[in-house]
Amino acid sequence: MSYPLVSIVMPAYNAGAYIDAAIRSIQEQTYKNWQLCIVDDGSTDLTADFAQTFANTDGRIVVERILHAGCPTARNVSLQIAQGDIIAKLDADDTHEPERIEKQVNYLLKNDVDIVTCEMNWLKGNLKLKKNVGPMRPGLYMTGKSNGPVCASIVTWRRVYDQVGGYDETQLAGSDGDWNFRAVLAGVKWGHLPSHWYNQRRHGNQLSQANRIMQRKVHEEARAKYAKAWRGRT
Repeated sequence: MSYPLVSIVMPAYNAGAYIDAAIRSIQEQTYKNWQLCIVDDGSTDLTADFAQTFANTDGRIVVERILHAGCPTARNVSLQIAQGDIIAKLDADDTHEPERIEKQVNYLLKNDVDIVTCEMNWLKGNLKLKKNVGPMRPGLYMTGKSNGPVCASIVTWRRVYDQVGGYDETQLAGSDGDWNFRAVLAGVKWGHLPSHWYNQRRHGNQLSQANRIMQRKVHEEARAKYAKAWRGRT
């Protein structure tokens, strides 16, 4: 059986304390046909240098440096670099369990879905805490009765990004949710594996924590906009 190339997109900003672990978690994957696309978003620490050290010895890793523009822009640049038929995501301060890519890719190959998600663990110091979020339930998600799946756990066919588009670069907070809403409206098919394969690190410098209130506000504004379109189509 031929296994498709998986491009893993990784925006990185001042993640020097964590990016080594993130990259190693990809190198330790049981699935070997991958490309890691790291876009350093104008870091002021040694993030890009650490990433380039890995790229110098592993040809599957590509590092691009841009001026600081925000996570959505860095993600879009990484999508431009990506060569795989399948796209996965990993934030530069998070990690994967070793079987994550293999299991999610096999699910895509064997099921009639466009996207597959999984559950996550929270990494707090030496603790790994299971966090159950659940699958995408489009009707509940669009009407605010469900928070939706772990955005970073999405593994999808490249064609979905061609269909839905990239990330809204004007939304420095909440661009993941905005993309999810557009994917739901596009009618893509979602799958889910209830295993905890994505590890999200919780720390004080985490952008998602620092911008949590703003992210929630932007997310709900986007939901209100897209829910109107959702009601119109149903």
